[in-house]
Amino acid sequence: MIPLLCPLIILGILGCADMKAALTVEERPSQLLYNVGYKVLDFKFRKKNQKETLTVAVWYPTAAEPKLHSYGGSTAGRVAVDAALLSEKGPYPLLVFSHGYGGSGLGAVFFTERLAAHGWIVAAPDHRDRYSAVRIRTGQLKEFNRQGLWKHAKELATSGPGNREKYLYRLDEMKLVIDRMVASEKFSKVIDGNRIAVGGHSLGGYTVLGLCGTIKKRKDSRIKAVLLFSTGAGGYLFKASELATVRVPSMLFLGEREEKQLRGSETMAAIADKIYRNLPAPKYFLEIKGAGHFSFNNRFSDTRRAKLLSGNEQQFDVIRRYSIAFLEKYVAGKKDGAKILEHSDPMLVRFIKETSLEPSNETKRSTEHSH
Repeated sequence: MIPLLCPLIILGILGCADMKAALTVEERPSQLLYNVGYKVLDFKFRKKNQKETLTVAVWYPTAAEPKLHSYGGSTAGRVAVDAALLSEKGPYPLLVFSHGYGGSGLGAVFFTERLAAHGWIVAAPDHRDRYSAVRIRTGQLKEFNRQGLWKHAKELATSGPGNREKYLYRLDEMKLVIDRMVASEKFSKVIDGNRIAVGGHSLGGYTVLGLCGTIKKRKDSRIKAVLLFSTGAGGYLFKASELATVRVPSMLFLGEREEKQLRGSETMAAIADKIYRNLPAPKYFLEIKGAGHFSFNNRFSDTRRAKLLSGNEQQFDVIRRYSIAFLEKYVAGKKDGAKILEHSDPMLVRFIKETSLEPSNETKRSTEHSH
């Protein structure tokens, strides 16, 4: 299974979705509170006496008129590039999002751009992974080490808690983004330091859980919630006892088509169960109908293979709606959209929630909706 899975990892990394699609019924223009600005920042820092740069994509509310913008390939959205921040409506909550291994800060544009339209500042770095297929400033790289990426993805998929130290650089980069965003001249006055959340896809799930208490020395008390898109690494790189130390609300997604895929000797379904079971309430688990591991990524091209691997607009829609409702309730403190969290959706194979600190029948994997 692993030799079969790793080429899919590479192909999925190359995927980015066509964002020219229309808004959903649930989010017509009248319900999107803000126009969205977009800016690319370069954070300079030193590591082992070497000058380094971390490139970060940032979406934020603006009064400027948005225009169709290509992020690379067929991935497009509607943003006002380098527009002025709408500061008078702040302060805004902040989400920092961590992409999967070898991917890019643009990996979840379908979600990050829309969250900003709801009054959030969203920052997503290009992690400095050993191998990368996509970058914020260039889109898909014309030349990259496919064999090296494949080999390292295979190594990652068979790793355990004892191997995670080599990926701690990602935690450093996420902390750097939070620190620089809340201190930056442009954003510091409009970011609410008491309303900060993190999210991540795949290895990004490990990255953000590492900041939420699983690694005691790395815990960032500023984080108020964690959003997890299909993360095997968030389970196999942590022990159950470490996951149980997290003390913030969580929402975990899994794709229906990845249930039986292996990460080492465990299936993704078993890993998701381990993560959800050990995280504290309030917590949510959502399994997306027909989705795979890369249904949480944008698609780079419209080839048949890319379409099969990447998400479609129906899947993006349900991921967006529940993710935004979760963040709005538990971080922004808004009641708007809270009803979404009370019920399942036809696009969900499973919807499990525990909103009380007291044990409930729902933690025994009961479901409100199933197909």
